[in-house]
Parts: sequence; structure tokens; C-alpha cells
Amino acid sequence: MLTLLSLHKFNDTDKAKLVDGLQDLYTLLLPDDFSEENVLPLARSADVLLGMKVSEKMLDNCPQLKLIQTPSAGVEKLPLFLLKQKGVLLCNSHSNGYYVAEYAASLVLGLAKKINFPNQDPQLPGSLRGKVVSVLGYGKIGKQVCAFLRPFGCRLMVFRLHLGKDGEEEAEINFSSDLAKVLPQADYIVVTLPLTSSTKGLLGEKEFALMKNSACLINVGRGPVIDQEALYKALSERRIRAAAIDVWYDDFVKEANMVTYSAKYPFEELDNIILSPYRAALVEGAPHLDDVIKNLRLFATTRGVINVVDLEQGY
Repeated sequence: MLTLLSLHKFNDTDKAKLVDGLQDLYTLLLPDDFSEENVLPLARSADVLLGMKVSEKMLDNCPQLKLIQTPSAGVEKLPLFLLKQKGVLLCNSHSNGYYVAEYAASLVLGLAKKINFPNQDPQLPGSLRGKVVSVLGYGKIGKQVCAFLRPFGCRLMVFRLHLGKDGEEEAEINFSSDLAKVLPQADYIVVTLPLTSSTKGLLGEKEFALMKNSACLINVGRGPVIDQEALYKALSERRIRAAAIDVWYDDFVKEANMVTYSAKYPFEELDNIILSPYRAALVEGAPHLDDVIKNLRLFATTRGVINVVDLEQGY
């Protein structure tokens, strides 16, 4: 039987689901204390780590480690180069991808209908029909965003860093790897990209200068894909109409009411931004552990896995 050590703080319901789904195949170590003093001794017997906070010291104390499974999609905080060096598999989870895409599409619709900003000129609600929606990234979330928005009669453009992958032949979608072509046409820009060395700061001053003054920007990918200062300037100087941001930066402050503000710039003082801190994936009753349990069972029984992260690409 394999040993699994959780490094993620799960609530009681999620713990019960993990136990129910995995106890026949794994010895489960589900601590509440994640201090090094507590988890490092446990790590020595772990074949699998479940979580996103895995330090180099932790890896050095896991001689049996074969797999790291994250409970969500992002893996940018993990030491990918060390995992490759040590031959450790890394898998992420896309269980919440549908709901993140649903949230992103609802933000696009809300901005089009001016639900959040009813007093913006012109005050009449708009329509998506005939508008251009540019989706940056075409992973599971990006594809689902396109699927949600296609029936509204908008024109869909997709930015991908690397063309030649699946999907370019899809009808009614224009693909490009050139932001200079994608951004100037867009009425709505939806960021679904992961954070990698290639995407960090992808949208900066130069890119905002390419956007329409009437453009709306939605980010459900990763905060640092958009340069924070450039975003604040674009909004405060009305270079774009509005933004809806669900993902933030490393220097955020969490308030008791779940509103997250940037610590560097007073976004909360602006009247043309929707502050939505990491709520896209939080859906009541969402099966957010299904991918995790499915993959861990697959690994224990066949050593096969799904959602393998490319350690070179970072996604």
C-alpha cells in the first residue's frame, strides 16, 4: 500500500471525501499542522504528496517520492527543475475548470450588460452580438469559455503562445500567436493563461496601448500575467473601460469579508473594476476533488496518470 501525505489544508468534508475515495489504496497522512517540524518526519515515508506548497527541503526529505498531485491547476510555485531532476511526476487538477470558465463568461456578460457599472456612458446595456472576444489561452478553461460564449453571436479570437496544437481548425474561432493582432480588435479580453516564464508580465504598458478605450479585461488565469502597475494606470486613466479580476498578486491583503486588494495600488478606489478574489472556482457542491481522487486511484492501481504537467513548459 502506498503512503500519501497531504500538504493542503482541507476542510472536514473534503477530508472525508479523500478518506472514502482513497483509504483502500493508500495509507493517508492528513495533518492539521503543516510546520516543518511536523511534516518533514512524515514525508520520509511518503510515496505521494498532495498539495502545492512543496519546498526543496521537503523534496530532500522524501526518498520514496514518486508523484506530486496538486488540488488545482496552478503549479508555478513548485520547484519544477528539481522535480525533473529527481524524476518525480507532477499532476494537476482541472475539476474546477468548467466553473472558472462559467464565471469568466458571466463576467463578460455582466460587463456587456453593464450590470456592475450601470452609470457608465453610454448608460444603455450593450450586447455581445457582433463583438470580438479575445481569449488568451486555450487550455480547458479557455476552450470552455469559447463554448459558453459562442451562442451569443460574438466573434471569437484565441491567443496561443504556440500554434499547431489541437483546435486551430475549429469553426468560428480565429487563432493567433501575435498579441498585436489579437488585442486591437478585442471588445472583451479574457485571460485564462497559466503563469510561466513566458506569460509573466505578458500584458504590460505596450499591450494596454494596443487595446480599445472601450475594451474590458477579465482575468481568471494568474495575476502576474498582467503587469500590476500597467493595469492600474490603464484603469485609472480610462485607457480601457473596465476590468474584472479574479486572480491577484503575491502582495495581496485578505480582508475578513473575502475582498482582496492589491497592496501596491488602490484598486479598490476605482469605479471601473470588479474585485473578485479567487471566487471563480468556489462553487457550492462542485466536484473539485474528483480529478484528484480519480488520478490517485489510477496511479495506485496501474501507475498511469492523467493531467501530467510538462515540467519544461510549466503547464
